[in-house]
Amino acid sequence: KLSMAKHGERIHPSLRGIRYVIFPDNRWAQRWDFIMILVIIYFAFSVPYQLGISGGVTAVTSTGFFVFNVIANCIFAVDTFLSFFRAYRDNKGKLVYSLPSIRREYIRSGWFFINLLASFPSTSLLYQEGQKNLYHVDDDSLENSSSRGYFILQVFKLLRLVRIKHLIITSQLIQSFWEKCNVGVTLALKFVFLITLVSHWFACIWGLTAFIEAGSLGTDLLTTQNWISNWYESSYVEGGLNPIGWYNSIPRYFLCLFWAIQSITSIGYGNIAPVTLAEYVVANILMLASGIFWAYIIGNLVEAVGAMGTINREYLARMDKANEMVRGFATKDLPLELSGSTAAMKASTRVRRFITNQRDRASNKWLDSHSAPTLTDQYPTLEILSPELQRLCALHLLQPMIESVPYLSSRYLSPEEQADIALKSVSLEFSNGERFTQHFGLGRGLMIFRTGLAYATRKNLSWKSFYWRKSCPDHPMDVNEILVEDDFMSERQLVYHFVGFTRVLFIPRSVVMEALENNESAWKGCGRWRYFMGKLTLNSVNYGAVETA
Repeated sequence: KLSMAKHGERIHPSLRGIRYVIFPDNRWAQRWDFIMILVIIYFAFSVPYQLGISGGVTAVTSTGFFVFNVIANCIFAVDTFLSFFRAYRDNKGKLVYSLPSIRREYIRSGWFFINLLASFPSTSLLYQEGQKNLYHVDDDSLENSSSRGYFILQVFKLLRLVRIKHLIITSQLIQSFWEKCNVGVTLALKFVFLITLVSHWFACIWGLTAFIEAGSLGTDLLTTQNWISNWYESSYVEGGLNPIGWYNSIPRYFLCLFWAIQSITSIGYGNIAPVTLAEYVVANILMLASGIFWAYIIGNLVEAVGAMGTINREYLARMDKANEMVRGFATKDLPLELSGSTAAMKASTRVRRFITNQRDRASNKWLDSHSAPTLTDQYPTLEILSPELQRLCALHLLQPMIESVPYLSSRYLSPEEQADIALKSVSLEFSNGERFTQHFGLGRGLMIFRTGLAYATRKNLSWKSFYWRKSCPDHPMDVNEILVEDDFMSERQLVYHFVGFTRVLFIPRSVVMEALENNESAWKGCGRWRYFMGKLTLNSVNYGAVETA
């Protein structure tokens, strides 16, 4: 276990209750999210079917269906309250792990109330109500207001669909599937699923229009004007598909699905047509939506096959090369002291995840394979500008971060000196579980976190010197110790352990020292005092000491 402070006052406020926080990379949290994805997909298909095709008969006559829905509803209820403990990344990629912040945002966003409403046990109430009249379904016993009210509450479960995109993006299980599978197959599966889901929804909406027009799914479908009675009179064959009756939901569904697929694919046989004004309105809306959806599918398929975009093509090429390299590993598992990882994942997974995180979180300039890109590497336009414009643009890009370092601030350095530091700084990216002490080519340096999170230990002091580095955007780390000589730091150097994908601005120590040597006021006014503070901190480091950030 990691050794923490024994007294509450020595713990950083953001870490209080951290033992109860569920982090995104937690293995059990990933499995739970995958289960949630499956449950949401299930309700995305079952709720429209019950509403527009079966009229709720299955919900009150099938014990197996009832039990399965109760289990799924319990999963929704548990997830509603688990979200009070789920760390998340905000819009800037910063990991929010403070319990008060998590709970405040969860309630303020309104998702708590939406999830609570989606967890309402409407299935249980509908089943209980339906069992009272189990043998009178053909008499439209489901028409009573209480049964309809319970059933309409099921629709609120579809609100969870808004969250499924986030779950799919953050799910490492799905991400691993994407990384290992052939991209063409994966895209085909994606579009097949989308076409199936949309066709299902359109079929259920089309069936619902006849249900509403007739007021029943029984014999009233034949005695009232609606598209099903019109089709029955013109196309029904004895012994063939019969959509009439509460228990004939499967034939009725495939008839509705047949119309939906015709509309989406623009085939249109014409044997199924609207009759009433309401049906014409619904049909017009669905056909317009079908045209837009089909154009979206065709456009995406063409893009996937012909021109996937520079970043995606490069990503696929890199992933193929990475998979080839992984297959050539002489040994699949290495001891912890050799692997240098604090994450419970294989090296092959870390390699694939790093390449995927680069694509998802970094800018388009990640295509440059340089291990430590400077500003000119990230923004090639700088190379064609005049020196004055280069310095001006460098200040616009990095001045707030450089300003956060006391002895490099505008109080001591001129804009030209700050611009030179910006042009000599580099950007570094780290994957989950990676450790870092110094750059292999640039040595030690000052790190300013842009996104991500890390914790640090002292070299050779194991976990007893554990302390967190909060992911404060544009906040410098260890501004004092970086000034201390390399020889003195050799046995006391910080080792950073990165949690999740992290990006930092790295200012090499040589650049910092050059700026202080050329600016005497910066050294005398701030740098030397920071140097003494760093030396004092390092002299106080002893085995078993607990540091706080």
